[in-house]
Amino acid sequence: MDPKSQWLSTVFIAACLGCIGGWLAAQQQLQQPIARLNMVTPVFVLDRAKLIQSIPPNASQEHMAKIVDDWQGQAKKLSDAGYLVIDSTAVVAAPEDVYVRHAGR
Repeated sequence: MDPKSQWLSTVFIAACLGCIGGWLAAQQQLQQPIARLNMVTPVFVLDRAKLIQSIPPNASQEHMAKIVDDWQGQAKKLSDAGYLVIDSTAVVAAPEDVYVRHAGR
């Protein structure tokens, strides 16, 4: 084997070993956070009071029913995706990013 081929083989083997080592290190580092995430149920808070306040006072009965149906549809989609969905009246304290906002139309 000529020196150029030996050098290329050495570089290729070193690169492969480096990739395998990096993958193993990443697996080891992520093992504990992933295990913790699997034990936590994600929670979303739907704020019924803000939803009702967002309905215009001159809204028709059909428009109000559509808004409430959309809100319940959002809750159903989140629930089907594995999230725990609660109403804001049951919340004592929660970070802002767990609240689901009504998309004004």
